[in-house]
Amino acid sequence: MAKKKNLDDADDLKSHGEEKKDSQEELDDILGKLKESDRKVYQEKPKDLVEKQSIPERKSKPAEGAEPEGLDQILQSITEKPEEKPAEELNFLQRVIGIFTNPERVFQYLRVKPDYILPLLLAVILTTVSSPFIYDIAINDQIANIEKNDSIPDDRKELIIDQISASQEGSRKIIYMLVVPPISVLILYALISGIFLFIGNIILGGKARFVQLLSIYSYSYLIVMLLGMIIKIPLILARQTTQINLSPAVFFSPEQVGQAIFNFIQSFDIFNIWFIVVFGIGFAVIYAFSKPKGIISVIIAWLLYVLIFKVWLAIAFQGLMS
Repeated sequence: MAKKKNLDDADDLKSHGEEKKDSQEELDDILGKLKESDRKVYQEKPKDLVEKQSIPERKSKPAEGAEPEGLDQILQSITEKPEEKPAEELNFLQRVIGIFTNPERVFQYLRVKPDYILPLLLAVILTTVSSPFIYDIAINDQIANIEKNDSIPDDRKELIIDQISASQEGSRKIIYMLVVPPISVLILYALISGIFLFIGNIILGGKARFVQLLSIYSYSYLIVMLLGMIIKIPLILARQTTQINLSPAVFFSPEQVGQAIFNFIQSFDIFNIWFIVVFGIGFAVIYAFSKPKGIISVIIAWLLYVLIFKVWLAIAFQGLMS
């Protein structure tokens, strides 16, 4: 009886051991499946997510340790376009005053609403009204310059002086005094506006219309036509000469430095420089260039004009007369 009981107990232990072994195998199987699942999930992660996790985040350099701007940054700051500003409504008087006080505001308006008729008409009126007061004085200055020019032979001097003096009499005087000046203004304004339209659209690759260029030139030149005349005409009448120098040429004379160099120095009149800077700002606004790019473009064009028409022509005329 006892022996049989011991056999039964041994069978129970054997059965329990087998059950435990089966449970262990099931547990190992479950753990294996979990590991397999984790491995698949990792392999299926997006490539960019894995790369993002593997690449450490770059820290931005502190402002204090920033390197100074190089040539590329400076050139980029010159050529980059400024932010567009909405145009503000301005009447004619506000535009005329603004060209002296806040020209960029005026040019923003003219870019959207070009206006050249009123300032151009004002320039024609000022030229026509002032011409009778200074015409004879200007003719006398021309005659005096011819007489002082030693490079011109005496026989040619007399011929030139006779031709100039003839313009002080009769109908020729009326034509030169009242007809030629306004026509010259119209031609000059249109010609210069066309030149800068070519520079801006073709050479610099911008986009603008002729009326926009004519508008900014007409308003910019009011600095010379309006303020310049207000200051210079009383001086011309008081001194009886048109040689009123508001430039470094006041310290020189044509006899000291030569006529060509004198003309070059004389071109740096304070009102001319003011006009060039303001027109350069307008050129930049119309084409959406940066201010430095607009001003530099105008300065280069102006210097070429001075060198050709003030310096080279003076040298050529002197050689022709000798």
